[in-house]
Amino acid sequence: MPCKQYLYFTENNGDLRVMPSYSSVLKMAGTKIVNVHPDNPKKGLLTVMASILLNDPKTGMPVSIMDGSYITAMRTGAAGAVATKYLAREDAITLGVVGAGIQAVYQIAAISKVRKLKSIAVADPNEKAVKTLIKTLEKEGIEVREAKIEEVCGMDILTTTTPVRKPIIKKEWIRPGTHINAIGADAEGKEELEPDILREAK
Repeated sequence: MPCKQYLYFTENNGDLRVMPSYSSVLKMAGTKIVNVHPDNPKKGLLTVMASILLNDPKTGMPVSIMDGSYITAMRTGAAGAVATKYLAREDAITLGVVGAGIQAVYQIAAISKVRKLKSIAVADPNEKAVKTLIKTLEKEGIEVREAKIEEVCGMDILTTTTPVRKPIIKKEWIRPGTHINAIGADAEGKEELEPDILREAK
């Protein structure tokens, strides 16, 4: 699996990533193509959309073309949960999430599967997005409340899911021992955390 390749559409505030892979065990080659366009919701589109193409390595023949948006959301949520399960303190029982978009749903749902959480709080300047997130998770029996970003950053586990390019998480808000899943900083130029947080992190 080579490193993912990026195409940057700077004038459109977006990018396209290509992720090819090959498994000799499965005898299958696959490529995921995924975009990230933070302005899409204003156009009624998803921020992240993906397609997956499977090829038979014997002939190169396409075997399957499928939507990859749901798979991408599930995989990214699972990655946050795996990191939390193995890296967060054993007594970590509160979860703070910055960003109330689609990925926040999958992060909260997945982390709730690996930790018995006492409290979940979400911060986002878009109140409508927060209300939608709370309603969506209520249907799954997961209770979430809205909070200010400073309070959210004070939780045992912090997950950030924003596309920002300047840090919004201040070092002074983070307590020693906090586990951080910085999901949004997934491409060049994106930066959610103040650099001092990373400099002092394990």
